[in-house]
Amino acid sequence: MRNMENVNVIIADLSPLSRFGMISLLRQLNYPFSFREVSVPEKLKNIIHKDQASLVISSASFLEKFSDYQIQTMLPGGKYVAKLLINDLPHSQRKFTGFNEIIEFTDTERTILRKLNKTAASLARLNSFQVMPEEISDREKDVLRLVALGNTNKEIAGKLFISSHTVITHRKNITAKLGIKTIAGLTIYALLNKLITSEEIN
Repeated sequence: MRNMENVNVIIADLSPLSRFGMISLLRQLNYPFSFREVSVPEKLKNIIHKDQASLVISSASFLEKFSDYQIQTMLPGGKYVAKLLINDLPHSQRKFTGFNEIIEFTDTERTILRKLNKTAASLARLNSFQVMPEEISDREKDVLRLVALGNTNKEIAGKLFISSHTVITHRKNITAKLGIKTIAGLTIYALLNKLITSEEIN
């Protein structure tokens, strides 16, 4: 089984629907995230300090009333924290800085998941959390790498000179060994274990 501590995630947003949507997307990644929702801006700093968050996701509308200096002092700093902004004020003249990724309000689900993958990769590079590699074979690593990069079974078969049936068998074995069922989850696993880099993700 994977040996990984919970990743404390704080989702700061005025809208309960937005918070619920982000939690649903993060759960697709199949990792042990521990969620804390914040709906009152004035409470964010205390909650971040108390929960020792590794990932903070906040909407622009949630931060709008604070100055840039207040945001810098309120949001956690240091190399062990990733910060992600949901830009739900696309027509605002204000520019928020200091975030690892910015999710635009018009982004598709696929684009959001890609940005979440990149954010997780930045956490992995900074050793905020780690996944211990499982006992998967070198061939399974080859298959996992190509799956994480978005290749179909047929494309993987062609690149590795094996049959599509063999690819399917490898994928079943990988899923059974890692306990990860989604492609997004496998992508993060591949990122954390340096089978791929964030730059390779389209």
